[in-house]
Amino acid sequence: MDTSCLHSIVVAPSFLERMHEHARNAAPQECCGVLGGRGSVVTSVYPLTNDLHSCSEYFANPQEFFNAVRSMREKNEEMIGIYHSHPTGPAEPSKMDAERNFYPGLFYLIISLADEATRSLCYVMESDKTFHSVPIV
Repeated sequence: MDTSCLHSIVVAPSFLERMHEHARNAAPQECCGVLGGRGSVVTSVYPLTNDLHSCSEYFANPQEFFNAVRSMREKNEEMIGIYHSHPTGPAEPSKMDAERNFYPGLFYLIISLADEATRSLCYVMESDKTFHSVPIV
């Protein structure tokens, strides 16, 4: 996928708050979920269970992931992104994030709970597994 056209992601404040709430409720474990939408506009958020129950990595529950993809198809959406939290780290892709993500061209929204204020940043992963940041609008 050509990622040069992915300059920003459009996320409604209510969707962002839903992801932040998911991250806070899952802490101290990482949370994860997928974003449905069209182009660079998020139209649905699908919180998923982290089957690893880990503070430093995630693996989305396969059945929940399958159900989310099915729901997206029914709504004529595509999976445009993945979100997860870093309960004690920055909202930046880790080495493990690059190694274990298999969807170049998608948006990767990372939620940090390391400070008092919950912070989210977004990135696009290239096919060589490098990330470039994109603004959330």
